[in-house]
Amino acid sequence: MTCNTAQFFKTKHAIAVLAALTTSFSVYAQENNDEKRKNRDEDIEKVLITAERRSVSESDMPMSVIGFSGEALENKNITDMERLQAQVPNLVFTDNGNTKYINIRGVGISESAPNQTNGVAVHLDGAYVAREFVYGDAFFDLGSIEVLRGPQGTYSGQNASGGAIFINSKKPVLGETEGFAAAEKGSYNLTKYSGGLTFPLSDSLAMRISGNVESRDSFFTNHGPDPEADALLIKDQPGNLDRSMGRYQLLYSPDENLEMRLIYEESRNESDGVATQRFPEKGNTRLPDTGVWDLNYDLDGHRSVRYNRTTFTTDWQFSEGVKLLTNFSYFDSTQDIRTDGDYGSYLTITDEPQTGRDFRIFDEYWTGEMTLVSTGEGPFQWTTGLSIIDYDQKNNLNLLRYNNESYPGTSLDLESHTRLFMYLHNVRKNKAVFGEVAYQFTPDVEVKFGLRYNRDEVGFAEDSYITPGAGSYNATSGRPFPQNQLFDFSALTGRVVANWHLSDDSMLYGTIGRGYKPGGTSPFGPDYDSEYVLNKEIGWKGGIFDEQTQLSVSLFHMDYDNFQRTFAPPDSPQESVTRNVDGSTIAGIEAQLSGIHADIRWDISMAFNKGEYGDLEYVLPAGAYDGENPATDLSLNLSGESIDFLPERSLSWGLEYLGWETESGVILPSLRMSYQSEFYTSFFHLDHQLTPSRTIWEANVAYESDSGWRADLYVQNLTDETYISRATGDTDGVGVYNLGAPRQVGVKVRYNF
Repeated sequence: MTCNTAQFFKTKHAIAVLAALTTSFSVYAQENNDEKRKNRDEDIEKVLITAERRSVSESDMPMSVIGFSGEALENKNITDMERLQAQVPNLVFTDNGNTKYINIRGVGISESAPNQTNGVAVHLDGAYVAREFVYGDAFFDLGSIEVLRGPQGTYSGQNASGGAIFINSKKPVLGETEGFAAAEKGSYNLTKYSGGLTFPLSDSLAMRISGNVESRDSFFTNHGPDPEADALLIKDQPGNLDRSMGRYQLLYSPDENLEMRLIYEESRNESDGVATQRFPEKGNTRLPDTGVWDLNYDLDGHRSVRYNRTTFTTDWQFSEGVKLLTNFSYFDSTQDIRTDGDYGSYLTITDEPQTGRDFRIFDEYWTGEMTLVSTGEGPFQWTTGLSIIDYDQKNNLNLLRYNNESYPGTSLDLESHTRLFMYLHNVRKNKAVFGEVAYQFTPDVEVKFGLRYNRDEVGFAEDSYITPGAGSYNATSGRPFPQNQLFDFSALTGRVVANWHLSDDSMLYGTIGRGYKPGGTSPFGPDYDSEYVLNKEIGWKGGIFDEQTQLSVSLFHMDYDNFQRTFAPPDSPQESVTRNVDGSTIAGIEAQLSGIHADIRWDISMAFNKGEYGDLEYVLPAGAYDGENPATDLSLNLSGESIDFLPERSLSWGLEYLGWETESGVILPSLRMSYQSEFYTSFFHLDHQLTPSRTIWEANVAYESDSGWRADLYVQNLTDETYISRATGDTDGVGVYNLGAPRQVGVKVRYNF
């Protein structure tokens, strides 16, 4: 994308922000002070969960689920996936550029591979997102976020063996002019403007326009190959941020029985790439004593992710006892990614060849779902529907090498320094039918039974090929892969749920559910089978201590057949191969508490896990630990080893004081903490693949006026802890890492009208 084009899209999105900013100063909404303070002091938020095609209170959902309203996301400064994980125990997220590693209960994505499908199903406004590339968006102008933990075999279907996340935009409101305008300024030259505006077009038609424009300098300084020689300085600064989004919605509702909604969204996320570094020593995760925020890349990098999404939904009560829900979405994205593959330069890493990557990836797909939902009175309720996914991805992957005998020179030339070019045409199609029945045996006891039949076609199309050697850059043809074929898979998934309302505010539930992820093939490796999981879970939700505290606790045990794990094999570290691991198990306990006591609003969320791999023999090559040890290849078995991307313990809590009132509003100081224990990022379990534990503190002081204004002064990473967000590396003792964000201080102002 040229600079002018990027500026054009930023300007378009800024117009949406400006519309809300200018309107906000001409609209004034004064609410009753006593009532607003009463709601603030007494309300314990209960988010409505819509993932099962009905709006159900979080406290009435018989599963492990956590929801956030749009207001809670804003007040807790949950601005993207990176910050969401700090509030959701058992959710792990790290950004590796084109791949976003997202895992729930240790299940999701374990390697950057074009063949791997995600085990966490993410939905935008109910529409399934086929790949993880777009998870770097900012959260803004949202109605809610729902995080469902554990396999979702009935409603989310395939690729939800770990869980599902539903991100829901704020809907227009008929007959009202309302919205918000916000501005933020912070450390590292953070600048952010966002706004949203709903306005009526007629009695039955409303429009909402919202936009977000955000930029931030990198936490790092890239000195280039030689910081002493100006001629060798590099311009790009990996780790910076420049993203924008515009969302345009139409809501049509001629009466209370019909609602139709059209959403168009375009997103642009530009940066100089992700700042990844090599550990100074082989075989461990010790950070350098100095210069931890310094880089020496010799390759100008960039990462550009651009997408457009169009979603159309209907909610039609076409008869007294039946509602029709539809969701159709078209999605296309383009990624341009260039990275310094060795994370150094020929001056800082003198005895090794330099490597790089130059990728361009195109995604295009559409999804559709039609669901019938019963709405009548009586003990018997049902849901039935069908869905389809048609996904097509074209990967242009250039692997670069220079500064060695075969590819000489230290100034990168894409033509002569391309050692391998791959064109991978990835295809995935899914068709499914699903249904669930529920019967209320007594006013307090209900049983649900759901099934879903999935049929998948996955693999690489016949036009995929590989071209090795210099001069293969952007080759138009090459040697076909032997794996160029499509595979058919089918599976029956679902669940049985029983819940018992012990009282009006207390529910005990138990569930057995089956999840599934289709098999496939690796570009350089063998075929692999579908993954199946059987989840057994019991839980309790309700009020305690005179219902002033809400508690939700669940215990789960998941048994996996053909558990899929993708890794780079020792003999070909540039490749990604998926294997099945039989007999793997993951068990744990998840709990959430919240309450308001003596002007203190508080919440606690925690998780404890134990995950073990089943049987899989593999070879650990000589020198894997530190470049020298073991002295010879070792034949090992994964059996009993801990599951990677699964912290054993995670905890988050927050305190907010509500009693500091003024004549026109209230001052709201708050403190938050999140903790995540160590976890591996590869089943090889080498020392340099262990991400250490971390504890992050945050502080915030807000002034919330009764006239709609709110101003926040915040400090993120209060103690300025330097922590590793992801440690990984090849089986040669060389480890690489990403750092989490340092301390950031900022102020943001928001006006709701």
